[in-house]
Amino acid sequence: MEDVLGVPLLDCLGEETIREELAGGGLALRRFKKGQLIHAEGEACERLEIILSGRVAVERLGEDGDLMTIAIFARGDCVGGNLLFSSRPVYRLAVSAQALTRIAAITREAAFRLFQENSAFLASYLAYVADNATLLEDKLKHFTNLPIRQRVINFLTYERKKQGSSRVLLPASKKALAAQFGVQRSSLSRELQKMRDAGLIEFDRESITLL
Repeated sequence: MEDVLGVPLLDCLGEETIREELAGGGLALRRFKKGQLIHAEGEACERLEIILSGRVAVERLGEDGDLMTIAIFARGDCVGGNLLFSSRPVYRLAVSAQALTRIAAITREAAFRLFQENSAFLASYLAYVADNATLLEDKLKHFTNLPIRQRVINFLTYERKKQGSSRVLLPASKKALAAQFGVQRSSLSRELQKMRDAGLIEFDRESITLL
């Protein structure tokens, strides 16, 4: 239960309700190994899944066969939150674990009942969905069919605004960042070097500064 408490969305329910839902089957705790597929593209979305620990990647297979990481989610983020009550609750992209991951999965029926019983839980859920409604669409728009330099600039511009600093702390390794851009790590390293030589950026192992 320790990793369940402290997650804002679940904290709205309270420990007693969480224990009741665990006992009744409305809530289940699931574990995934690193590299394990959580949801395949085209799979039905039947649960609201809240990440308790680990890291989850939303991925897209490009026309050239390369796997592009569209977004990475961590503790407190939701999987399927924007799909569960849609008219077509189907995963459009694959979802996999990038590390040992634990997830709290709430059935659609239990979620709907809890929304009716707990207005704070409903408000927290709606706020999360609203804040993240365009995340995947923006990622696809920024990273699909664009030159690698433009993908890097789009990423840095987005993260600079999000982090509030021109020095962007990397949320993952450069290898993972290359996967997010849909390119090889060597290609990303070459482009970063070119951008540094052109006076566009500075970078180290942990960050990239957009000049």
